[in-house]
Amino acid sequence: MVEAVPAYNRNKAFHPRSNKWLGYIVTLSTGERVYHSGDSDAIPEMQALEVDVALMPCGGTYTMTAAEMAAAANGFRPRVLIPMHWGDIVGSKADAEAVKSASRARR
Repeated sequence: MVEAVPAYNRNKAFHPRSNKWLGYIVTLSTGERVYHSGDSDAIPEMQALEVDVALMPCGGTYTMTAAEMAAAANGFRPRVLIPMHWGDIVGSKADAEAVKSASRARR
């Protein structure tokens, strides 16, 4: 099963809410739920998520910073948290490591 969830920037013009862009939750045959946030900032809708694995951006500039990403994920506590969108256009390995340090993911 695939569910669509909002993905947008709150205080930036890159990914406005008015575009109605999406992130997705995919439920695997095992029942595990995997969330891909897309190019989103930390948004209120994230707090209601019930997922096992979360892939979220931490590069800053166009999406969340590492601190914002960790704080957002700490609100819904996925078992596994995977930082993405770092090390290419923006963000660095240090951002991914900062997420790891600040995350309360269950694993």
